[in-house]
Amino acid sequence: MVRIITTAENFAFGPAGKLVTVAEKLSRQGHQLTFVGYGTAFQLARRSGFWEDVVERDTDGESFGRYCEHSLRSFDLLISCVDRSSAEEAKRLHVPVVWLDPLSWWWDELPDWISDLDLRITQRSIGSEPAGHASQQRSNHVVVGPIVESIPRPEAALSATDLLVNFGGGEAAGWYELGKDTNYPLVVVEALHSHVDMTRFSSVTITGGERFVSECRRRWPDSPYSFECLGHQEFLGRLASSCAFLTVPGLEAPLEAWSAGIPTLFLPPSNSSQYVQLDEYRRQGVAAASIHLRDHLPGLDLMRLPLRDRSARFLEQLGGFEHDPDLRRSWGKQLEAMLNDTSTWPQLVSDAHAFVERLGRNGLDDCVEAIEALLRRKGF
Repeated sequence: MVRIITTAENFAFGPAGKLVTVAEKLSRQGHQLTFVGYGTAFQLARRSGFWEDVVERDTDGESFGRYCEHSLRSFDLLISCVDRSSAEEAKRLHVPVVWLDPLSWWWDELPDWISDLDLRITQRSIGSEPAGHASQQRSNHVVVGPIVESIPRPEAALSATDLLVNFGGGEAAGWYELGKDTNYPLVVVEALHSHVDMTRFSSVTITGGERFVSECRRRWPDSPYSFECLGHQEFLGRLASSCAFLTVPGLEAPLEAWSAGIPTLFLPPSNSSQYVQLDEYRRQGVAAASIHLRDHLPGLDLMRLPLRDRSARFLEQLGGFEHDPDLRRSWGKQLEAMLNDTSTWPQLVSDAHAFVERLGRNGLDDCVEAIEALLRRKGF
């Protein structure tokens, strides 16, 4: 039995969700997996029941090196979903490393040592790798299609009137925090209560990170909506049984919804990468039902900026968006129109299917096979 330690960057739910998808399949194939991480990544990981252990450690903290010295060598492999600190520690300690990267197009630069890790798996999704991020194909680099878990839709879902609303993890330590740098998801929920008629839906489930869910329950104890922080499998189950999916324009959740054939509608972006992703979704024709900050405010060209500047510039504009009551009413009406225009939803599904087809077949099997091949080469 191979012992695998896994980590994911603490940036909302995207990296952790991608890691869970891959790790769960490896677990079903008989491997023993441990998760180490913190923040939103830890929140999502501990809601999955297949791990041998879930350890809360700040991979960017001062004590992480000591944890690695005592624990990392007892594992046969590290899988890091874009968590640099853990990959660097494993490389230093000569533990084989898989670098799982769903965001290769987003980086302005990556350390040179990442190219020399035992295996790099890049998910094909949107955009292209920016200048300065070499994409030279090497034997240790595998490019796969969208890494998603197939979720069959139950028959009852075809006539369902349940709506799933998704804010993802909603924050990322060191980048943006709820209640400190932004109140965006709370502003959206307030707009749903005040400006959008949601009575056509038999139920509305609003999902997000723990801090967001706790604050929503405190602010709106009598809300007709259900506020929940869901594990990945439970999230997929709710998604499969929903008539539509209203979400921030992240990457992983839309790929799952599109692959499952769920009509997907987009809220305004809540972080800088979502801003760029929604631009690309519109260019690719999969965001006909969407609200963008650039619909109401001057457009931003974030990819010309370094990563930190992208986030700061975006949050500056988002703050103005949050505090403008006229804008809230305006996009609230736009949102209500999108939710009522159900005649366009079949076309949303058709457009999304074509987009996913262009990206290539589901990359989960290819991803896991590449990891298994690495383990065989290492003698396991």
